[in-house]
Amino acid sequence: MDGHATEAITRDTRPVVVGVDRSDSARDAAEWAADLASVWGVPLRLVHVAPGTPDDGPNPPAPPWLAELARGAERAGADVDEVRVVSGATVEIIADQASRARLLVLGSYGEGAWTGMLAGSVALGLIGGVPCPVAVVRGPAPQVPPPRSGPVVAGVDGSAAGHAALMLGADLAESLGARLVAVHTWADIAPGPHGGARRSPEDESVRVEEGAHLLDTELDLVAAAHPALPVERILAEDTALRTLMHHASSARMLVVGHRGHHEVGGMMPGSTSSGLVEFAPCPVVVAKPDSVGDAGQAARTSATVAR
Repeated sequence: MDGHATEAITRDTRPVVVGVDRSDSARDAAEWAADLASVWGVPLRLVHVAPGTPDDGPNPPAPPWLAELARGAERAGADVDEVRVVSGATVEIIADQASRARLLVLGSYGEGAWTGMLAGSVALGLIGGVPCPVAVVRGPAPQVPPPRSGPVVAGVDGSAAGHAALMLGADLAESLGARLVAVHTWADIAPGPHGGARRSPEDESVRVEEGAHLLDTELDLVAAAHPALPVERILAEDTALRTLMHHASSARMLVVGHRGHHEVGGMMPGSTSSGLVEFAPCPVVVAKPDSVGDAGQAARTSATVAR
């Protein structure tokens, strides 16, 4: 079998699904998703949840603003394969539509936009509830579009979710012609024997060596899959949230993993990803560990053994 035939079999052709309403934030999300669907060469699907319930009868027709949104996406080069209007509960319907998607894209300025809580309840409710990555799209302020330049910044922590974030970040960076910035952080707080936290007994040189080895191991896999991709590596003694927020100001997007359980130091589930989704001034893409293959597991095992 030749290389072109193999590529045709293995290329991910699932659609990019966008949950939209009439807001400026949703329009920005649709335009951002259209650009990505175009460079990926996959369909774009727009989903609007209308008031009412499925028992109210046939779904209503697409309103004029939604038809214009679809035309704008097509002008951006996207293949809009479906514009769907469904009545019912927003989170449940979008989760169902995203169950077979390559990426779910949402706007971000919800009811808390003017209080600093940028992500709406729908975005926060969907991040842990769908199998595909979720992109929450915004610029630094309401009615300011998301950035179209800068690097793709990915958080790397040695977990399955972190590996998924790095590989997705590499794919996004290569697709968009951006460079990848891989960030690994550590703090001097470690899990205590009975929960909670305690000061780590390891000195800084040990933590630097471990972090460097972990990044090298993970980035070897990136280089194998994307040999021409320019990559910058960053090691920082700080929390992941503070470090990634610092780099968000000049990033095209952040890509982080969602573990779905308590993080190191007794933090609440998804605290880093949730904090970035709520406050970062650029799009945030949250990856899931489900898509990590044997290569990612081998990298994490190697890094663990080296410690």
